[in-house]
Amino acid sequence: MQKIIEHKKSITISLITLLIMGGLCLLLYKPFENFLTDPQFLKEQLVKYGNCGKLILALAMALQVVFVFLPGEVIEIAAGFSYGTLEGLLICLLGAVIGTIIIYWLVDKYGYRFVKKFFDLEKFNEISFLKNEKNLEIILFIIFFIPGTPKDILTYLAPFTRLRLTTFISITTIARIPSVITSTIGGHALSTQNYFLTISVFI
Repeated sequence: MQKIIEHKKSITISLITLLIMGGLCLLLYKPFENFLTDPQFLKEQLVKYGNCGKLILALAMALQVVFVFLPGEVIEIAAGFSYGTLEGLLICLLGAVIGTIIIYWLVDKYGYRFVKKFFDLEKFNEISFLKNEKNLEIILFIIFFIPGTPKDILTYLAPFTRLRLTTFISITTIARIPSVITSTIGGHALSTQNYFLTISVFI
């Protein structure tokens, strides 16, 4: 009986999560499309809303961290395009911190069963060696420092390690800076039509 209840609960959680993810995708689809087709229009809309526009981008970044299939680079470029290199960087880092806090809360509440619904268990187990690694802090810093590494799945794994939320956030926030700032530099250069710098940065 207990197993049946747990199974129903698990199905309910999965359905609710999928509905939320689908709704967010529909909500974010148009802004992403607008930015790709007319970035200046999106910038004008965000700036018009003042600090609320910055909050919108920060929350979009948080959602990208939680729902890993969303393109984070587009948000980072949009932040640089709309608010400049440094302010765009701070907006993206704030969003990443919010997203990390949400993931820790979800994993703490629902555990391993929640994570395995969204990630290939084989890939998850491939990086499970981090759980007992003495130099965990250094390894995580290097992984988050290098662009293109599997940061998102590591954020879901981190709650199972010995690292506390505050420690993980401190390490990853600093380590994210080079990757994020290249995108915000590129976005800002794009907004000033400095295409040579934009291409050079992304190369």
